Amino acid sequence: MIVSDANALNTSRKLAIIGCGSSGLIALKSAIDALPGWQIVCYEKGDQITGVWGNPYPGFVSTSTKYTTQFTCFPVRDAAVENDGGQSRAEFFRDGEYGEYLNQFADAFQLRSHIKLGCQVERLQRAASDEGWLLTYRSTGEEGQATSVTEQFDAVVICTGLTAQCKELETKLPTLSPRELNKPDGLAHVTGERIVVFGGGESAVDYATRLARPELNNEVYLSLRTGVRVSPRYHPIRGVPSDFLRNRLMLSIHPVLRNWIGQRFVEARMLHQERFEKWFPAKSKKQAENSKSSHQELKKEWAYRLTKGAKDELFNMFHNKSDDFLDGVADGRIKIVGEPVDDEMIRFYQFQSDEQVDVAPTKILPAVGYKSTLSAISGGTMSLADFYLGCVHVTYPDLFLVGFARPVIGNIPSISEMQANYITGIIGGTVPRPPDIAQEHALAQEANFARYPRLDLEIIYPVEMFPYCDYLARQMKIYPTVKTAGSLREWCRIQLQPATTAHYYFQDQPTHRFFGSAPVYMPSVFVLLLLLLKPLDWGFRIVRRVFRRQAAHLPS
Repeated sequence: MIVSDANALNTSRKLAIIGCGSSGLIALKSAIDALPGWQIVCYEKGDQITGVWGNPYPGFVSTSTKYTTQFTCFPVRDAAVENDGGQSRAEFFRDGEYGEYLNQFADAFQLRSHIKLGCQVERLQRAASDEGWLLTYRSTGEEGQATSVTEQFDAVVICTGLTAQCKELETKLPTLSPRELNKPDGLAHVTGERIVVFGGGESAVDYATRLARPELNNEVYLSLRTGVRVSPRYHPIRGVPSDFLRNRLMLSIHPVLRNWIGQRFVEARMLHQERFEKWFPAKSKKQAENSKSSHQELKKEWAYRLTKGAKDELFNMFHNKSDDFLDGVADGRIKIVGEPVDDEMIRFYQFQSDEQVDVAPTKILPAVGYKSTLSAISGGTMSLADFYLGCVHVTYPDLFLVGFARPVIGNIPSISEMQANYITGIIGGTVPRPPDIAQEHALAQEANFARYPRLDLEIIYPVEMFPYCDYLARQMKIYPTVKTAGSLREWCRIQLQPATTAHYYFQDQPTHRFFGSAPVYMPSVFVLLLLLLKPLDWGFRIVRRVFRRQAAHLPS
């Protein structure tokens, strides 16, 4: 093992970033901007800087639009919508486009000189002086010889992400690996199988959809414990990306009230789509024509069944952008079943029924979540639950995460950009570290346990993207106000345009010019309804606050 004595030779402070990809790259860019004079190094175990989704499988389509996913500091796509009924999906990153975007981002800000590829971080531990961190990584040289190196850093940012290691199921059946399915050469080697995919998240329905392609001749089942929230990439009535109908006015309604109304509106829209189409005509004629087919009727029926079967807390959690998935269900290529009857996984319950069905899969695919790598890196001394807001360690003021927050609705790269700017501000001293961080963290964890009782908060930090980013923005003093917007008229436009984290940075003129001209896609009648809801929202918040205060004073 080689122990670096670089600190003895150089008095400048040092920051280590563990992991590249979208979160690591934006953390690196933010650190370079916020920490002049620091030595900043990003360690990546692979041979590319683009992370998990930078080199995806053929046919990949992102679930959030380019407009909302791109970094505010490097915009490439405006909020225009193609007039093709969503067939081209040009508003989304497709195939390798996101990897190309990340490479362009790295080149635009000259990040590569700070990145060390082929460096697997094996251990992170507190320095003996209790100041800084000892980071041990294994690097493979040109001759293939592995070398272990330990260096000391003043601060560390971990960006290894949520999808580093998949959870497994105990079974004797042959198991397909999600990592195997994400290979760039596709799925030609998985044919003629009877496959059960376990899970109801975006990864699970995506795997099921790909495995059910007709040319593969697989019989595919999706095993669900409950229903799932179905949220298509393109709104089935308006014909524009669903992202573009989500604005700050809508998001200003309290999440509990908004989701209660939202679930009932979605169910009503599914049951009475024809009426909604008359009231709110589609932007594309092709979109309107497609909605009349029997195939669309089957999609609508299953979308309703799956959404109706989702419990309230699940409705409020994770939404699947599942256009292709519902096509597979409507065509009969994907069959929905319940949980297995026993550990043999031969027989399964029918979906939402006590009746049983023989499946006898030849292979299974677990897609029920991921394991955290934090414990392995730290020798079992840290977990995600140790980090306030999922990014600031409660005990150590020099340890941070970026990219570990799991959005209910939204995307990880945009949240990562906000986190990166927040934590580098704390490191640089321009943003205060919360003085009562332990108490605030305990309250936040208690609220999350109450709202998400089924989630393992040791490995998942669930957030509603914009309330979460609003909080970070307020700490950084960049929350959009009439003053930062420049005028009341411009502030009102911000409330109605497609929601984006770029709104926090409108004091930057290039950002304002690029994002400020975005059109308003929400129908005027919905704007009016939301405005009429605001007094109810204010009253709801007051009542909740009163009940919380009363509960806090009850004897234990």
